[in-house]
Amino acid sequence: MTDIASLRPGDPESIGGYALTGRIGEGGQGSVYLGTTPSGERVAIKVLRRGLVPPAPGSVASAAPERFQRETEILRRVAPFCTAQVVESGTAAGRPYIVSEYIEGPTLQQSVERDGPLRDARLRRLAVGTMTALTAIHRAGIVHRDFKPSNVLLGRDGPRVIDFGIARALDVSATGSGAIGTPPYMAPEQLDGAPVEPPADLFSWGSTMVFAATGRPPFGMDSLPAVINRILHRDPDLGDLEGDLRDLIAECLAKNPAVRPAARDVLLRLLGAQGRPSGGGDLLSAGTAAASDTPQRATALPVGAPPPGGVYAAPGGPVSTDPGTAVFPTQPDVAAGSRRGLWIGAGVALALVSAALAYIFIPRDVTGPVARPTPSAPSASPVREVTAAPPTPAAESRLPETKTTVYENPDDPVRLTSFMYLGSNESKSYARDTKGEFESTGPYQEPLVSPDGTWMAILPWLKDSIPQPYDQVRLVERSTGREFAVRLTDKPLQNFVPYWSSDGRRLLLTTYEVSPTNQRTSVGFVIVDRDTATSKAVSAPTPGAQANPFMWAPGETSVAQRYLDGNKPGIRIYDLTGKALRTIANVGNPIDYESMFSPAGKFFVTLCPSGYAIACIWDTTTGRRVTTVPVPVKRRVVGWYNDAHLIVTDLSNSPARVTITNLKGKQVRLLAEIPKSEIDGNPYRLIPHYGPNPNN
Repeated sequence: MTDIASLRPGDPESIGGYALTGRIGEGGQGSVYLGTTPSGERVAIKVLRRGLVPPAPGSVASAAPERFQRETEILRRVAPFCTAQVVESGTAAGRPYIVSEYIEGPTLQQSVERDGPLRDARLRRLAVGTMTALTAIHRAGIVHRDFKPSNVLLGRDGPRVIDFGIARALDVSATGSGAIGTPPYMAPEQLDGAPVEPPADLFSWGSTMVFAATGRPPFGMDSLPAVINRILHRDPDLGDLEGDLRDLIAECLAKNPAVRPAARDVLLRLLGAQGRPSGGGDLLSAGTAAASDTPQRATALPVGAPPPGGVYAAPGGPVSTDPGTAVFPTQPDVAAGSRRGLWIGAGVALALVSAALAYIFIPRDVTGPVARPTPSAPSASPVREVTAAPPTPAAESRLPETKTTVYENPDDPVRLTSFMYLGSNESKSYARDTKGEFESTGPYQEPLVSPDGTWMAILPWLKDSIPQPYDQVRLVERSTGREFAVRLTDKPLQNFVPYWSSDGRRLLLTTYEVSPTNQRTSVGFVIVDRDTATSKAVSAPTPGAQANPFMWAPGETSVAQRYLDGNKPGIRIYDLTGKALRTIANVGNPIDYESMFSPAGKFFVTLCPSGYAIACIWDTTTGRRVTTVPVPVKRRVVGWYNDAHLIVTDLSNSPARVTITNLKGKQVRLLAEIPKSEIDGNPYRLIPHYGPNPNN
């Protein structure tokens, strides 16, 4: 039973229309009360201390309550199983509060301290229930950041996780300056000041499971400096844990977040899956199931990292990883929809970018000090239903000042959001407003909309036009029109090919050295943090990469780049410090400018190493070929329409036909027609960008 204390003198009698009947507990963030709704249902109300929600940078204090309510709104999207569902949030007398489902039962902390550690089936049920909760939390685009025994309630119907996402709502920096957490259960990256992403929750879960099994956390509970030192530098003490659960918890307690398994991988293994799952589902069972035109729903399971040091046989060459590393660390659905444009022919790019409908921002000069953008909660990345037969027919429309025709249907998962002309003497850029109309965003500027549609990155195309001694990108906030100029690399280095992360909080660009004859050679990449308006330049060894760009790898804790070994193209994976982690050799030519990875991250596509008019679909985890897809001889494989279809450009005629093609090679529907003059760059080169369809 949960111990309910009486209200204290000075405690409010009601909060936000809820009558308070008792006090459940108190912590560093505030007090938790038992409340009742007008209909008599019981709820838990967490009232935060004054000052915990500061105004956003550049805003006034009066905006803080509204911002807090916006930040906590996303918490209501978490599936309610195995979590205490958030009902609403607000402020009362200047103090923010969060109302959630009331779960009767002790915390895991209280239970272990009172009755001792959990064993056997009870421990396994706890592990499954809490990992189910973390999977749901991550699937909603939220990182818990404070998973610990006191945030696990042992209800009558099983364990429930509480207080998820509070750190984000409190506007605490996710980069470590002001980290929230309880030291014995914090991940090394939380202590080191590194970005706090879903892998941090896996570390905290592992520590919590050790506490549940042994009665103590794996790195001790003595002095704070000693605990922190052990977390950063020592192996965990797993006590008498044994079997597969011990192995799984040990993997979650890896110091390097890149080698920890994803939440859904852990859940599947707890439920009996053997080894590291490769993504699950039968989307492409027997190599061709998804190629049919029968409607299907994507399972979109995450991509599990292969065993360190493994070597995998792939047609044409081995797939290897460096000892002690793993690749493609992913979280559920994070990779879904993270897309970027590809040049079609000499200069046309047709991209699937994970963005909401593009909105219009008129470029203007940035004057005065650069303000910092308001941090916001990461947007959820729901799994789209994969329709194997895209709807027909589609409405025909013409892009402004072009002869390019696009064909759109209200049920399409994507639609055109912006595009740019690059001509010999002029340039025009356009983006779609909220009514679906295209308006100009300025010459020689490449606009790229964030996945949630609230931000736009504007990248100057002519670097000599930038008066500063460094390259830069401008970030524009849709709701206010504010602009933030972010410094990239010092000249003469130049940065191109931007990719938003799926949560819209980071922007990845490739850094190039440019020769006097305008030949580009990639030398690294830059990651822009939208919330702080700062960037981090990373040098990376890129043998054989030439001008190929970096793109987000599934999970977005690593990046991928095409390379050439002799005449054998492959893929090289790097962590975010520029360390090479893995190569997948001799898989053929990957896509250069569009993301080669499928929306759920399970597969990637290349032009097969053998076969001139064949595309290969590969398993991201194992590097094994799954199936082949016939494509036109004069073609460009642009990317993925959804997990069951590719976008392919047939260049054999004029206008070139951009089609949605299933994985049997059947052209299901026309997506665009581009005249040869606009493909060849005479007089223009056209770079269109696609994003999620807001009407779908």
